Amino acid sequence: MSFAGASNYQKFQIIKTKLETYQKGQGPGTTNTRQVNEKKVRIEGKIIGVNYYESVYSPMVTASFLQEDVGGTTSNDESGFAGTLKDTLPVEGFEDVLFKIGTGSGYLNFNNQKNKCFVITGSPYNIDIPQKQTAFFPMVSKNAVKSANNPVKDLYPEAPISDIVEKILNKGALKIPKRRLDIEPTSNKLKVVGDSQPPLDTILKLCNKSIPADGGDPGYFFFETQSGYHFKSIQGMIKEGIESYGDLGSIYKEKLIYRYSSLLEANLENDENNYKILLPPVVRRDQDQINALRNGQYTVRVCTMDSITQEYKEEIITLDDNKKNHLLGNIEIDNNPTDEKTSFCKTFSYVLDYDEQEDSIMDNPSEYEPRSMMKYGMLHSQLVDIQIPCNVNLEAGNVIKLLFENITQDNKVEHAYNEHRSGFYLILHLCHHFDTNNSFTSLTLARDGYGLYNTKK
Repeated sequence: MSFAGASNYQKFQIIKTKLETYQKGQGPGTTNTRQVNEKKVRIEGKIIGVNYYESVYSPMVTASFLQEDVGGTTSNDESGFAGTLKDTLPVEGFEDVLFKIGTGSGYLNFNNQKNKCFVITGSPYNIDIPQKQTAFFPMVSKNAVKSANNPVKDLYPEAPISDIVEKILNKGALKIPKRRLDIEPTSNKLKVVGDSQPPLDTILKLCNKSIPADGGDPGYFFFETQSGYHFKSIQGMIKEGIESYGDLGSIYKEKLIYRYSSLLEANLENDENNYKILLPPVVRRDQDQINALRNGQYTVRVCTMDSITQEYKEEIITLDDNKKNHLLGNIEIDNNPTDEKTSFCKTFSYVLDYDEQEDSIMDNPSEYEPRSMMKYGMLHSQLVDIQIPCNVNLEAGNVIKLLFENITQDNKVEHAYNEHRSGFYLILHLCHHFDTNNSFTSLTLARDGYGLYNTKK
């Protein structure tokens, strides 16, 4: 079955809720409110388009749908007058959306009103013509709405950052089940003050401060996918993705390999194209060495001053200092174009505060900030956009392998693929698109090196 074929909306339901007051007990101050389902409307046959988005930059999944309505979707409870979904339900924001979309690659399933569904944030665009209304509805995950309405006010004592992240998500207002949490352990500890910020925003601020427990360079992403919440280091995502690929059998490996060739069949109903890149890849970035040097992507100087002892230190940090790092490519990158290791353009300066109670330096940004900046910059050295037949099994943060056709006048049988550009890539952004005729997945991919085979550096 072709992954690019039309999707099947097995369920697409809008639930409008209302607040109801009730008595918790006797006497004053015992009145409380709760949400109750007011009305449910199924609109499977009226959807003309759905877009679903994930990104390693975003702590929430988002989506949108386009609905065509001739005025009989629902009716007013009081008058019985039939009208459009937007005007008669009416859609005003905060409506829950449950859906299950079937494709050739599987199901995109957000059909759990408690833990896994979307919320409409408004209806900013609609077009009305005689006897027909076309309306656009943007949505965010339900936990994003909960987060915005439940700021973190707690003080979390010093503990591994990964433990604090788990407490905020699992024990705080969001109550995310542990089965939907993928949190990579950190080696460094921190004291976190909620500061009345939303839980998701609080965790985002911890990403560049987190150091992986396996000794890799600092730099985490916090993001949501259809499988749950992820707090993962760049190092961890690359290592896990490539090791998982290596453990798979040849049949399953093929499901993580996408090929681009001039011999691509134009027929999207052909399931032989399920793992082929449909359009020419768009290279958005392939190195910017001047900015890389200016921003300290390869070499930086770190200056620290102890506020108690007045001890001053200088240290030169280079990209390849840490031999525990993993790269997506295998090309050795010259971390400094000059012969002099002390060449640098970026300097980080810190005054270190001393905690007398703990008898140690308080939060020391010199241990993580310069290296995390270098790690984030290196990951974004190469950015490529591709479009493939819809594969709902892919998620942001996954590692896939691309094989690009060689452009040559020699014999392609011996060297079919470009070994410089082909290789492993990390999914930064993902969009599943469904319309009445086809289903596609658009990906923005990132890479820190070159070559068909990866290496540890």
